[in-house]
Amino acid sequence: MMSGEVVRSKSGNSENSRGKQRVRSEIVISRDLHAELTRICLDALPNKAYGLIGGSDKYHPKSLYPCSTNLRNAPEWKAIFDSFGEFHRNPDVGFVIDPSEVKTVIDEMWARRESLVGVFHSHRFYNVEPTKADIALSSDPDLFCYIISVRNPPAAKVGIYSLLDDGFQSIPIAIF
Repeated sequence: MMSGEVVRSKSGNSENSRGKQRVRSEIVISRDLHAELTRICLDALPNKAYGLIGGSDKYHPKSLYPCSTNLRNAPEWKAIFDSFGEFHRNPDVGFVIDPSEVKTVIDEMWARRESLVGVFHSHRFYNVEPTKADIALSSDPDLFCYIISVRNPPAAKVGIYSLLDDGFQSIPIAIF
């Protein structure tokens, strides 16, 4: 996932090309977790923040797991990122978490009786909507994508999306 050209949301209850029903529920997130997610992304500036999200189910995130490995500039990934246009030729745009770090984090989640429910990352140069690259490189269509736009740090925004073959659907957020 990474920043890139913004794609407009799809609407309605239709199914995507894989037959997956579009999501209609809301994410229920604590005020503290929402604030922590924003803080992680702001604290990472001028760098990108990214990581995994654990919870009891995908609508109830409980824990954030910031990650630090990034294979984005490895030869096999750099060419893929570069294919998304001039903007992605910037070696500091985008991320690919090393599978060994993902396994370590998932093991920690399981020890805490959590499941992997989402992936988060910051957009330093774009608004909160998913990019074409975010959609194309999504690791799992069943995970929610949390994007935090820190383009304007005092007014950072959080968006949660279901990434579909033909675009994305914004998922409402209930903060308690």
